[in-house]
Amino acid sequence: MKRIPTLATLAVGILLLSGCSQAATLAACGQVASEAVQVTGAINELSSPTPEAAQAALDEVRAVSEKIRGIDGPDDFVALRDSWTTSIDAFVAEGEKAIAGDVAGMDAASTQLRTTTDAMVAYCTP
Repeated sequence: MKRIPTLATLAVGILLLSGCSQAATLAACGQVASEAVQVTGAINELSSPTPEAAQAALDEVRAVSEKIRGIDGPDDFVALRDSWTTSIDAFVAEGEKAIAGDVAGMDAASTQLRTTTDAMVAYCTP
């Protein structure tokens, strides 16, 4: 008979932990949504006609990347977040090269950024 209370306690603990995990994911994803919009907007500004405006867009993307790094969540979220910020950093680096006239790596960096952004958004979409 001692097993029933122990099993009940274990079941409640599992439910609470899974609820915490879901709550953590929802909180992290809520923060990511606004950052994804900022990244997309700043990327669109990169095609600005002036190097100053393009650099300002890259600076904004870099700042957003730092904010994203500060968002915590479950392990699978953190893995996607790290992949996303790595692709943002690569995009910024290639964007700076593009401003200087070397556009060779820009398409690959843009594609990678779109892929990781889509993965993050898909993860956070119920």
